[in-house]
Amino acid sequence: MDRDVMTGQMRGVLGRWMLLGLVIIVSQGGLRASSARQAAGPARLAESLAALSVPQRAGAPAVATPYPTNTPRSTQIALQTSTPAPVAGAPFDQTGEPQDHYWLARPFPRDPSNTLRDYASRNYPYGSTGGGQFQTHHGIDIQNSLGTVVLAAASGWVIYAGSDNITQFGPTTDFYGNLVVIEHDQRAPTGEPLYTLYGHLSRVDVAAGQRIELQQRIGQVGATGVALGSHLHLEVRIGNPYDYGRTYNPDLWIRPWPTFGTLAGRITDAYGNRLRDVAITIQSETGPSRMTYSYADETVNSDPYYGEHFTHGDLPEGEYTVLVRKQGVLRFKGTVTVVAGQTSWIDIRLN
Repeated sequence: MDRDVMTGQMRGVLGRWMLLGLVIIVSQGGLRASSARQAAGPARLAESLAALSVPQRAGAPAVATPYPTNTPRSTQIALQTSTPAPVAGAPFDQTGEPQDHYWLARPFPRDPSNTLRDYASRNYPYGSTGGGQFQTHHGIDIQNSLGTVVLAAASGWVIYAGSDNITQFGPTTDFYGNLVVIEHDQRAPTGEPLYTLYGHLSRVDVAAGQRIELQQRIGQVGATGVALGSHLHLEVRIGNPYDYGRTYNPDLWIRPWPTFGTLAGRITDAYGNRLRDVAITIQSETGPSRMTYSYADETVNSDPYYGEHFTHGDLPEGEYTVLVRKQGVLRFKGTVTVVAGQTSWIDIRLN
């Protein structure tokens, strides 16, 4: 969790709501391969991170596996028909259907003993303020001990490796501390270059201009830059690797574990306006309750296909109850089915 984000204040709560409808759409995307390469910036040693609480989850191997291919999926509907609309006029969208693009592996190997974590903290997810406590989060945090080896999420070319005390990648210099940025071989659905950024490293083990293969060692977990405790800060960026405003939600890019899926959706008012920084509870009949938040503001981006403004990754497949409360009063209750290896969609419109 980044240290300089702790000055935020609790956001105002939303007005009285009534449920108008809920829909669940499930879609999956495939591959587009292309080459990409760049070399920029000096190679340097580095370290950084932040400690956060982590969600419970069942075991499942996370070894590198072939990327998924396009397969048709059914549509599930509850109460009211609706479809998550792709970005209006997007030239890359040829189908009119949202598509999954789980093209990235995890930056840590799967460890059934749970000594090493390969899953993100859920109390400060992408786009949230952690319930109004912090600055809007532009990535995800994966807590691990100092010196834990960090792996590349996909093959590509290192375009930056070292400290950001001069070259700026965040809202200020010396924000990520030691970091590595990789431009991947596969381009984003927009056709633009796709990048991953690994921040707060204690050590950098690659150099700018170096070719990197999937799950190759690139550095070690640290706490450099504006970080509290040892963790990896991971970002997905499209188009411009130096632009803090070009981040996207890693939940929709990192492949779920086997038997796990992802939940994504929107919450809007009666006029279609997105409701910001709303706490959403996701309850399972057999497992723990989980929490996520809608995106707090427009400094983070919705996915090119989905147009979501909240997600929760790494959910075991099955049925869930989704709840939204205001000051302890229930304003919404609905159900959703999470399908393994896919993104399940809910579109909640409140009045």
